Amino acid sequence: MALSKDLSKILEESALTFEEVRAFETGLLLLTPEEQDEFMEIIKQDPELIYPLYINFKVKLRAVHGTEEEWSEAIETEIVQLEEYIAKRKKVGSEIR
Repeated sequence: MALSKDLSKILEESALTFEEVRAFETGLLLLTPEEQDEFMEIIKQDPELIYPLYINFKVKLRAVHGTEEEWSEAIETEIVQLEEYIAKRKKVGSEIR
């Protein structure tokens, strides 16, 4: 199954690196065209979700064949990565930017 051209364009225009985009696209190829459209609408409405969704995707990909302990470690890794992502963002007043 091919990745939607519109979805691919959105990912390429995001803040993800080339390698991250390619890895994410590989996972998104597993979605049906309808699921790709739904995902595209979500990130169109809030482009800031792309990176957290990518982190979540990576962690689940690593943990999918692992043990319960590896799954717990993957979740902890995801939390740390999300916290680092948030910390990198500039805080302006009460708004994260």
